[in-house]
Amino acid sequence: MTWPLADSLDGPTLADAPDVDEDWRLFAELEAAAVALAVRLKHEPGLSRAAAELFCKLETNAPGIFFRPSIWPTARRLAGLPLLPRGRPARSALEKSAPK
Repeated sequence: MTWPLADSLDGPTLADAPDVDEDWRLFAELEAAAVALAVRLKHEPGLSRAAAELFCKLETNAPGIFFRPSIWPTARRLAGLPLLPRGRPARSALEKSAPK
């Protein structure tokens, strides 16, 4: 059985305007989470990343997968705190040459 061509072409196309509210909702949630965390970091600059992640999980609707790459660094920057170094700390030359 073959399907009529009209049925396969029905539906939204690239020329149709996207739903603006739905497209920008995620960005609004991420912005709200970063601003809320920045306010908290201004009052409590020594807040650990784990505690900050829990705060965002309980107080905002932002997806947790965006916390480490987006929300945490943005909130620290908005709070005026320095960004933390990434990755593991490098071993010193003395530790590398010392016998075990």
